[in-house]
Amino acid sequence: MDEELILHLCMQAGCLLLRCGGETSRVEQTIAHLAVGAGAAPGSIQSFVTPTGIFVSLTTDTGTITRLMRVSGPARMDLSKVTRINDLSRNLQWGAYTVAEALEELDRIELSPPRYSQWVRLLAAAMSSGSFTIIIGGYPLDFLFGAAGGLLAQEITVWLSQYAPRFFAVLLAALGGSLLAVSSSAFGLTHHEGAIIIGAILPLLPGLAVTNSIRDLLAGDLLAGVARGAEAIFTAAAIAVAVAVAIGISPHLA
Repeated sequence: MDEELILHLCMQAGCLLLRCGGETSRVEQTIAHLAVGAGAAPGSIQSFVTPTGIFVSLTTDTGTITRLMRVSGPARMDLSKVTRINDLSRNLQWGAYTVAEALEELDRIELSPPRYSQWVRLLAAAMSSGSFTIIIGGYPLDFLFGAAGGLLAQEITVWLSQYAPRFFAVLLAALGGSLLAVSSSAFGLTHHEGAIIIGAILPLLPGLAVTNSIRDLLAGDLLAGVARGAEAIFTAAAIAVAVAVAIGISPHLA
């Protein structure tokens, strides 16, 4: 049993899970499955995971080895990769992979492109935003501006997330989508400004962060749960500030 190789596999898988949107309890379970599948004795692997760091220790006959990894870099929500890593951990336990093959598969998962192209994601954001505009009382023309606002907000978020913290990316994306909505209303092109604004900011809402926060709290991971909850609150605050600014500007656009 190569302890260093096992720890490297566990750390790499845990880091990728966190960056792709996995909750901390799932990361800890996956680390345990991977270690046991790689040959470690059950109970010999211990992990402590937070949204920004992973601590893993492996106890062997010669002592305890501990490793720390800081989780950094841009997070890209990709639940398909989370599913593939979970499948990898189970297959390793069942003997379908060696440790070296599991590392190679993990590298392939990390380097693989998203399941859906950027254009498909933009189209999905536009359709969901426009449809929600209609659901809450908008008119057919409002659908078009709500869809355009959601598409604009999604594109701004993806582009700015490469250069700025997510808070500022969401703030500017919500501002862009909201300004499009209030501008269309100020010039008399649409009827339901509020519905268009809500539709435009729909792709930015922190639904996954809230879900992961609740799951972590229910699993007893209080530190991670509070951290995820704070992330969701900051995202919601950025959206609220952007919408307030856009509504404050709207009287001057007419």
